[in-house]
Amino acid sequence: MSVHLDPIFESPLRGLSHEGDISIHDLTNRHRWGLRGQGAAEALRIQGWDLPEQPNRLVASINQSFVMALSQREFWVLDPHNDAADLAMGNDFTTDAYPLFCQSSHAWLVLKGSETSALMAKLCSVDLRPDAFNLGDVAQTQMALINCIIARHDLAGDDVFSIFVDQSYAEYALEALLDARQEFL
Repeated sequence: MSVHLDPIFESPLRGLSHEGDISIHDLTNRHRWGLRGQGAAEALRIQGWDLPEQPNRLVASINQSFVMALSQREFWVLDPHNDAADLAMGNDFTTDAYPLFCQSSHAWLVLKGSETSALMAKLCSVDLRPDAFNLGDVAQTQMALINCIIARHDLAGDDVFSIFVDQSYAEYALEALLDARQEFL
């Protein structure tokens, strides 16, 4: 799919992938958007989206997308299979909900591999081992001293961590991850 993206959607990491026992993929240029407000959950349900039952959870939803609940009133819709688009959502939402532009505010990195929990233990104080941090869990925390959101989920049959950091820290976050993974290569 060849789509001209507005520079606001361009990743500072340019979609790089680092393969290995622990692979790191930049999905920043993949489609995502959010909705916040008292009516956000209801507006998403009306549109047909499946929602997590509680905050700090992520569920698979329609069209191979995911919905991540960061609070009872804030939701991000993540589409790892499609490129970013200028129009993130329709105009069918209520006045009790307003859009979040997480497409342009956050970089999206995906970690895959059997040792990702051990790698993340070097960078993050949250216990991300599978027996403590289940599929669908979301943590709003810090990694390498930068605020981030970490979600554990299944992506194309792989158990992965999606990490969202402020765009301005994308290169630093990648450097920290690449440095930490050296031990596991």
